[in-house]
Amino acid sequence: MTFARSAWYGAFAVLGGIAAATLLDLSAVREALAATLAEEQPDAARHDIADTVSLTLLVSAGVAAVLTVAALVGLHLLAGRRRVARMALAAIGAASVASAVGFWSLMADAGDTTGGVLRWAPFGYAGLVLVGVAALFLPPVGRWLGR
Repeated sequence: MTFARSAWYGAFAVLGGIAAATLLDLSAVREALAATLAEEQPDAARHDIADTVSLTLLVSAGVAAVLTVAALVGLHLLAGRRRVARMALAAIGAASVASAVGFWSLMADAGDTTGGVLRWAPFGYAGLVLVGVAALFLPPVGRWLGR
């Protein structure tokens, strides 16, 4: 249990690092994303590009917040020895990994702006989530849950 929780909390820490790196270099991230959009859509208006970048960043932050809250609820249920918590955290984990890969693909053009954090950190987050989910299905956790 401690190992699984530690992996999840590590994933939350990496997610916080991604957020911090993005916020600390927000104007450069926005500029890199806008430049890529302008290159791909040369006829797009500047305000449309700016709105798309803003929406991308807001949706990414919103998805991260929702998945974090859901995982925290799942961990709370797990602490109460609720068997359903394993499956809930597995589903949340799958959504988290998919979101991390999606975020990485969206931010690929801005990866250099944050000292490379946007290039590797989403995979670190996804890896820790996978470890946290896998650990929940080890025999000692099943025994602890009374199964």
